[in-house]
Amino acid sequence: MAAGVGRMGGRGPGGVPGGRRAAAGARFVGKTALVTGGSSGIGLAVATRLVAEGASVVILARDRTRISEAVKGLREVASVTAEMLGIEPPRVEGASVDVMDEEGVRIAADAAAKLGRRLDVCIASAGMDGAAENAIDLTVEGFRKVLDVNVLGLFIAARAAAERMTRDGEGGSIVLVASVNGLIAEPDFADYNTSKGGAVMLAKSLARDLAATSIRVNAICPGYTRTAMTEAYLADPPTAATILGRIPLGRVAEPAEIASVIAFLASDEASYMTGSAVVVDGGWTA
Repeated sequence: MAAGVGRMGGRGPGGVPGGRRAAAGARFVGKTALVTGGSSGIGLAVATRLVAEGASVVILARDRTRISEAVKGLREVASVTAEMLGIEPPRVEGASVDVMDEEGVRIAADAAAKLGRRLDVCIASAGMDGAAENAIDLTVEGFRKVLDVNVLGLFIAARAAAERMTRDGEGGSIVLVASVNGLIAEPDFADYNTSKGGAVMLAKSLARDLAATSIRVNAICPGYTRTAMTEAYLADPPTAATILGRIPLGRVAEPAEIASVIAFLASDEASYMTGSAVVVDGGWTA
């Protein structure tokens, strides 16, 4: 069994130190965000959190039906947000775009920027599972696909966001959804482990390269989280018992719990954080 995005993982704006910050619960009023993998799991949870705190959001995923359903739900959240905060409803749009489609992602980033004054936040959450096979049984084609989606897909989204964030010199925040599998190796998941290690190092590299532009980049490394990716594992009693027995808190995370940490990293409250890999795993790696 693996752990990672959705399993041990799931399937950010610059700030001026000492500057004014929005009150908790309204940190993203007037800001816009792009969220990949935003139709389900951690991606949808963080999109929901951003909208609930006032952000206008564009979500991306491949499944048109899921995108449509997610946008409908997020617009309902936007209506509640507007009433609670006394603001115009945050705008929510969605698009069916593969994260490997460079031009499609760039178009989506432009659309997100046009929802408001500029693009402030990018959450790169789209990812895929490993093959759950011993390393010597993995195919080169399968291994390459996992790396493409879980590393190159994050790079494409982060680069598209950074291109737009640098245009006015105001910076921004990018959060890459990695996994604790990027920090410790799980047996029979060499493809997934390698991809998540790449995601962590990508965040650190981008943080170094973009620091001069006031763009912060961090990675979040979730542990087992209740999403579609982990559903089969958690539905099998012996497997679930093994997973829970390894987690000191004795339970898996809910997507909203991971989203709350991502929202912190994306907010001005984390204005001095960049290049970090933040672990949220219930004690799995302790």
